[in-house]
Amino acid sequence: MRFLEALAISLVFVVFSVSFHALLVYRYQSYHVFTVNRALAWLLLRSDSLPYRNNFENLVLETIPNVVYIRNGSSSKYLRNSSLVYSFRAIWLGFNGTISPKIVVVGVEP
Repeated sequence: MRFLEALAISLVFVVFSVSFHALLVYRYQSYHVFTVNRALAWLLLRSDSLPYRNNFENLVLETIPNVVYIRNGSSSKYLRNSSLVYSFRAIWLGFNGTISPKIVVVGVEP
């Protein structure tokens, strides 16, 4: 009986490992997705009060080259038209210990 249990566990492990490996190897990830995520993470780490300042849009434009639009809370700024846009979202929870969340959405073209 223990042998059948061990065989079932190893079978489930092998099926999971093979399917996970197939998803990683055969699914193409574009590099601009990683680049924009890193840029937003860098902005988030740089300061906890960036979206609450007036120069946030300029910093995003300096950091991310292919920006199509920026939504900072309720304000939106469209820079150009594009037929293919990927949207990335970051949430700033507040600054200096306050809790006033602001959602920032940046649209970039590949």
